[in-house]
Amino acid sequence: MVEVLVSLAIIGTVMAASVPFLTRSMAAGDQQADQQVAIQLATDGLERVRALDPTALLTGRGLPAVTHQWNTAAPAVQRHLATMQMAADPMLPEDSAGGYSAPLPTTPAQVTIDNTKYDTWWYVGRCWQAKVQPGQSTVGVCGKVAEADKAPFLRVMVAVTWKQRSCEPGFCAYLASMLASVADDPVFDTKRAAPTIKDPSAQTSLVGDSVNLQVLSTGGRLPLSWSVTGLPPGLTLATGTGLITGTPTTAGSYTVKLTLTDRDKRTDLSTVTWTVRPVLTSPGDQTSRTGTAVALQLLGDGGQTPMTWTATGLPAGLKVNSTTGLITGTPTAAQPTPTTPTTITVSGGNPAAASSATFFWRVLTPVTLTNPGPQQAVNGTNIGAFTTAASGGLRPYTWTAQNLPDGLAIEASTGRVTGVIQHGTRYIATATITDSAGGTATMNVVVRVTPSSAGDLQVTYPAPAGPDRTSAVNTPASFTATASGATPSAYTWSAVGMPPGVTMNSAGVVGGTPTTRGTYPVKLTVRSTGTTAAHLMFSWSVT
Repeated sequence: MVEVLVSLAIIGTVMAASVPFLTRSMAAGDQQADQQVAIQLATDGLERVRALDPTALLTGRGLPAVTHQWNTAAPAVQRHLATMQMAADPMLPEDSAGGYSAPLPTTPAQVTIDNTKYDTWWYVGRCWQAKVQPGQSTVGVCGKVAEADKAPFLRVMVAVTWKQRSCEPGFCAYLASMLASVADDPVFDTKRAAPTIKDPSAQTSLVGDSVNLQVLSTGGRLPLSWSVTGLPPGLTLATGTGLITGTPTTAGSYTVKLTLTDRDKRTDLSTVTWTVRPVLTSPGDQTSRTGTAVALQLLGDGGQTPMTWTATGLPAGLKVNSTTGLITGTPTAAQPTPTTPTTITVSGGNPAAASSATFFWRVLTPVTLTNPGPQQAVNGTNIGAFTTAASGGLRPYTWTAQNLPDGLAIEASTGRVTGVIQHGTRYIATATITDSAGGTATMNVVVRVTPSSAGDLQVTYPAPAGPDRTSAVNTPASFTATASGATPSAYTWSAVGMPPGVTMNSAGVVGGTPTTRGTYPVKLTVRSTGTTAAHLMFSWSVT
């Protein structure tokens, strides 16, 4: 028992003696950890400096803010500030308060790590260092005294400070610094060959087309600079790359002179011919008719005025105006299947800058219809098949007809008129033929339909043998239509195509004052019981 008590007493004595040692060991460990953090922050601060161009190290650092920063620096920092001259942004007014937002601010960047707050400061000053002489193996100190034979530098000092009781006076500081040269970078003569342009071949473009031409080169010391004269209007040259882009706007032949200059002011020249052709809009294949006048305006864009037009292969009787590009004349000979193409050429002030368009010009004879003259038929009869003679143009034809006697129809592909006539009295039928090239011909045929018996309904006035009328404009006109046959007490009249100002009532009375000159195709219709009807068509002229 006594031995146990003695042992415990010895252990207690040893433990009591180790307390100051453990305390000092823990404090030393904390200080080493803080220093590692400070070293990392200072390294990061130097990286921030290296990321800047040397000419930007003083940017935004006003003199009042720099003065305050230097005067309030920690004693450990001030000892090092004494080795350089205070420097501020020379572009700022002397009373400028700038500094906190500068790339290297005059206020600290703060960060807290493991409950310890660290301040990172950037101090920028000037110093001068002796130039290294041939055979010299050491570099002198960069001091604050400016001398003509010494090289100027900016010294950037990064100071990281933090609170710790083991440091005097309660603050620790870690400093790192670097020098930055504000002089031009040294130039080394690498004997690089002079710049040489790879001559581009002759260029041809159309007005309105996009251009993208990269001019290439070899040799020369960077940076290279391009210049040009004589580019076609609408094109530009990128002076740093030699890329020509744009859209030419004016046709012509241009002599383009390129110049390439390198850093050492060495140059090379290249000349290229650039032809810009006007845009000629092709009119496409044409179809005309012999005996019919032609007026076709050709379109060209972008040529230098005056533009000159020429043509080959035009049909006989046609010519082109060399100044306006208007083709006029009257074709004299048919050529339904042309074998020689027509070529139109326009040059914008320079024969070398010309554009052409080629197409075929077909000349057909006019489409014609042979009018059979007035026709007569009896109501209720089958007319069989009646065909009007047609010629010219380009077959096959297509036929249409309006105002045929009721009961008749026309076959579109043959022009045959067939059917059984159902109603009298007088019709003015209009037949139209269209050929495969779009040519047309029209004729009017008077068809007189007589009654098959006294009971057939027919119009008797205006007289079917000569119903056409003429009236004076703004002069009252009137008449009463009459009919015979069927049931007279059931007659009801109507009219279409009357001159403006003239009307017809259901009793057949026509009256009014025509107000507009012209020739009007009028159709009178009288109806009786059932489907019984009769029509009378005539022409009414208002003069």
